[in-house]
Formats: sequence, structure tokens, C-alpha cells
Amino acid sequence: MATKRDFSEEEWHILRDAPHLVVIAVAAAGASGLFGSLKEAIAPAGAIIEALKGDNALLREIKDEAKSANLESIRDTFRDAAKSRARSALEILKEKGRPEDVKAYGDFLMTLAERVANAAKEGSFLGFGGERFSEPERALLAELGQVLGRETGILEA
Repeated sequence: MATKRDFSEEEWHILRDAPHLVVIAVAAAGASGLFGSLKEAIAPAGAIIEALKGDNALLREIKDEAKSANLESIRDTFRDAAKSRARSALEILKEKGRPEDVKAYGDFLMTLAERVANAAKEGSFLGFGGERFSEPERALLAELGQVLGRETGILEA
């Protein structure tokens, strides 16, 4: 199983940073308001805890390492950075990891994205009204799914 020592410093930073960028990109894609944004901010905690409890050393090391413009522009920047880092991370793992590392990491990133998107209704006020997933969130999840070679079950309207 791949561990931190199997990667260069630059490769490790890519693997370490991609989960954060995925979370931020999906959160920035929506328009949840204060309470929705708070829900989205804590949504990844469950996936991180699962990674910590799991038997994949690579995901545990990434989690351990993680401890230590205008809205449109920010959204685009995060979206592009998340997809680029996710793509680079998978390429690194395909070269230096095992197939189960590639699958575990891709599943982990998609789970993070889906949990953030599912954390709050978009366009609601104090939890009333709104829709479960905004169009930008659906689009970003679909794009991430393509990058990761994964399907997501939450893209339906």
C-alpha cells in the first residue's frame, strides 16, 4: 500500500491538497447562505473520520497532514484547481500507488464532494425553501466525477 514516503514532496502536496480544494470548490459552487455554508463547512468531517478509521494508510496520512477576487472568479479558481489537483493526484497514484489506492482516493474525493453538496439546501432562508443541489454544484460534481472516473447519485434535480 502506498504511503507518504513513496512520493516526492511536490507529489505529496498535490495528494494532500486535492481533498481540500474539492471541498472548497463544491461549497463555493452553491449559494447556501450563512447556515447552509456552516453545514457545508462541517460536512467533510464524516468522510475524514471514515478515512482515519479505515485501513488505507495513504488516506490516514493525508488526513494527518491536513491538520497541520469576486465570487465568480473564486468559484472558477477553486473549481479549476480542484479538478486539476484531483486529476494530478490520480495520475501520481496510478504511477506510484496500487489500484486499490487509486480507487480509495478517487472514492474519498467524490464522497467529500457529495457530502458538501448535500449538506445544505441552496437558496433557502433559515433552512426553508430552496433546492437540494444548485446547478453549479451539479455541474461541478459531474465534472469531478469525470475527472475521478466516478458516478454520483445526487445529480438528479
